[in-house]
Amino acid sequence: MGTHIFIWDQFAPDYDNGLAFAIADTEEQARQYVIDKLGYSPDDWGPCESYCLAEVSEIAGAVTGGG
Repeated sequence: MGTHIFIWDQFAPDYDNGLAFAIADTEEQARQYVIDKLGYSPDDWGPCESYCLAEVSEIAGAVTGGG
């Protein structure tokens, strides 16, 4: 699968506009990173999007490279 960025843009919706993300090899590992960082696990993670870092790194490099 490779390293991905996992993004939950409706994370814990009871907190209004919650966002969580983690870089990991699996969604399960990413969830555990978020739980470890926050110290709790929400009841509702919302939908998860994932993007392969190898595929998006060129885009990120172009955006952050500047001139």
